[in-house]
Amino acid sequence: MGNKPKVAFFDFASCEGDQLQIANLEEKILDLLGLVEIVSFREIMKEHSDDYDVAFIEGSIQRPSDEERLKKIRSNADLLIAFGNCAANGNVNKLQKDWSIEEVKDEVYPGLDEEISKSEFFDNFPCKAVDEVVKVDYYLRGCPVRGDRVLQFIERLVKKPVETNKNIDFKVMLRDKEVDERSLVKYNPNKCILCRRCANFCQDVMSVDALGPVERGFETIISTPKDIGFDANGCIHCGQCVALCPVDSLYNESPVEDLSAGLIDGGRVNIIALDSIAVASFLQEHSILSEMEPTEAERYLIGGLKKMGFDRVIQYDRFLERSKEMDDDNEKPVLASWCLPARNHIEAEGIDTLAIEAGNTPWRLILEEEDGDICIMSPCSGLKAVEEINHVISAPEMIDLFNHMDLDIGFVDPSDGDYDGPCASEGFKHSGIPGHDEYFKITEKLADELLGSGKKSGAVNVVPCLYGCLSGGGNHPTADDKKVLERKDIAMSLKEVKP
Repeated sequence: MGNKPKVAFFDFASCEGDQLQIANLEEKILDLLGLVEIVSFREIMKEHSDDYDVAFIEGSIQRPSDEERLKKIRSNADLLIAFGNCAANGNVNKLQKDWSIEEVKDEVYPGLDEEISKSEFFDNFPCKAVDEVVKVDYYLRGCPVRGDRVLQFIERLVKKPVETNKNIDFKVMLRDKEVDERSLVKYNPNKCILCRRCANFCQDVMSVDALGPVERGFETIISTPKDIGFDANGCIHCGQCVALCPVDSLYNESPVEDLSAGLIDGGRVNIIALDSIAVASFLQEHSILSEMEPTEAERYLIGGLKKMGFDRVIQYDRFLERSKEMDDDNEKPVLASWCLPARNHIEAEGIDTLAIEAGNTPWRLILEEEDGDICIMSPCSGLKAVEEINHVISAPEMIDLFNHMDLDIGFVDPSDGDYDGPCASEGFKHSGIPGHDEYFKITEKLADELLGSGKKSGAVNVVPCLYGCLSGGGNHPTADDKKVLERKDIAMSLKEVKP
């Protein structure tokens, strides 16, 4: 190939991270321009020409129109390079095809109307790597490909003819492993990308070490020694791994199907208790409610819940406060009656300087006071393990429930948006969302008192409830990073104190 070959970059289904690596070469781009003439590169220039010698293809091929476009590019190019893993083997896009289109629709659009489901917006075709459509002369692998690697390749290309079909066969291999449903936290190894965020947090931050990578190579999964299950390995149900997992490989069982069936059946579920942290998380994530004044937004939520079929909406915070008051009356320091993950941790660590009063728990107080099928909206995934509670729903799951019930919360009547029953009579006000002084009024008081009690009594690490309430169970965090880190630092310092 002569001097100054003409080079074009094209993108298909991908994040375009490979092209971004070239754009990030900064001053080294001058070296690249000294070697080749770039005639098409959408990320960094407006000009385009179909007169090129070398074509770099980024991304997988998803549609028949993509195939036609790729074939035209191939016909114009002397050399065609599969640029990055999406082009070379389909990468993540190829993995998605492990699920049928019906399964994908149910996951992303629960309760989708059948007619809409059949529309052109939901067309689906098998994902293909570039070499499944046209001949590929060379493969530059990586996710993303390093910019320096591209520069080295082009230097070689200019100096002497490139050896074509340089390809070590790294085809996408789909896993077919059984989902682990033995514990409160479920694990789907077929979705797992082994980022290890869950294991690092569980080990280094929580000091629980309930899960981690096992096996080797392609067989590596997140599990436990001797494959005994997370619960049997000391899991405290804080929900941090669920909140951290970027691909929903770790998850809690959702109550949405059962809840919607109970509501549709005519009031089989008649009471819902709202934890203000979960409410704030929900409002913060909702595209319409997040723009409203907090009190008004909360009225829309409560009005929507009543329209959905709940007869009464009560405040969970009131029972948290009562639980703490009962703990304070105990002669022996009681730290965790109202926080299940903290209780689990204290029991696992054998901290005998602390008492645990099962009868003081807020959910026990609710069950004693209320008569009916109760649902609790809470950020605490640990509550899902309490058999006496019929349903526990997180903020993300509440969004799914509204979608499943085909109810647009932005169009409900907010006039029926007051708490009823004992909560209203005791003068509780709407909690609001982050950024407002009234938010965390009760829960923050409890948390700060809990840390203070921990220091006085010599407790070790009560971080599960403090950190878990703020970002556990897959909920959107409802405190700023500074507040979370402050509490984390205090709780971590408690580890140095022996009971």
